[in-house]
Amino acid sequence: MGTVLARKGLRLRNSAEANLTHPDVVAEVHREYLQAGAEVFQTNTFAANLPMLERAGLAGRAAEIQATAVRILHKAIGEAGYVGANLGPTGELLAPLGTLDFNDAVAIYRQQLEAMLPLGVDFILGETFEALEEVEAAVVAARQVAPDLPLAITMSFSLPNGRTSMGVTGRQAAELLMELGVDIMGANCGHPEGLLAAFGEMAEVAGERVLMAQPNAGVPHLKGGETVFDGTPTWSGEITAQLIGMGARIVGGCCGTTPDHIRQVARAAQAAP
Repeated sequence: MGTVLARKGLRLRNSAEANLTHPDVVAEVHREYLQAGAEVFQTNTFAANLPMLERAGLAGRAAEIQATAVRILHKAIGEAGYVGANLGPTGELLAPLGTLDFNDAVAIYRQQLEAMLPLGVDFILGETFEALEEVEAAVVAARQVAPDLPLAITMSFSLPNGRTSMGVTGRQAAELLMELGVDIMGANCGHPEGLLAAFGEMAEVAGERVLMAQPNAGVPHLKGGETVFDGTPTWSGEITAQLIGMGARIVGGCCGTTPDHIRQVARAAQAAP
């Protein structure tokens, strides 16, 4: 979403701000991915938790931004796909490494979910987490608000060696997520090599748990003052096939992933045995 909003010329304080300022553009992006073959969609709320919105001066409109995202997605795709309520990191460190209290983190995610879930979603997706403590806070909030709604959690292994920036390995992540009882788990964003390494570790211990993977469109680099990704749509199709072979049952893309990339991801998924 963020990639395509930027390509469409939007300059936002926070990507979720577009839900209020450019709802037609957000809906258009959802439809473009639908036409490319996507079947699972995320609300434009990755950066819509209170701490992230506060940094952009938007905290006072948090519930409006969050609820509007669900309405936009429903209107854009109708009954054509699954709707996921999207949660992202707060951008803060939990105590004792940082100042965010665990219970406060739970409350942050509860607020976001309580604004979104009454409008109807198929599942909750928390993604791009790098610290286990924040993952646990998001899971506790989700289970408090909607104990029976399917819950997916994916972590970002941003280092090429398959660790998150906080040093978490794929095996450590999988073991905690299984202990917490999440329904779907996996990896998204980060470094493609790191994602593959960590995902392999997760698959080794996941048992029958459903695995999910959303790699970036290659590695980002600066070109002409803008961030671009070196992964072509063909490359996205190839890594998708590799991830399916490793056990992924839900596949997609993260940063840099355009509808053209998703078109190849969908083809790889359809061709999988």
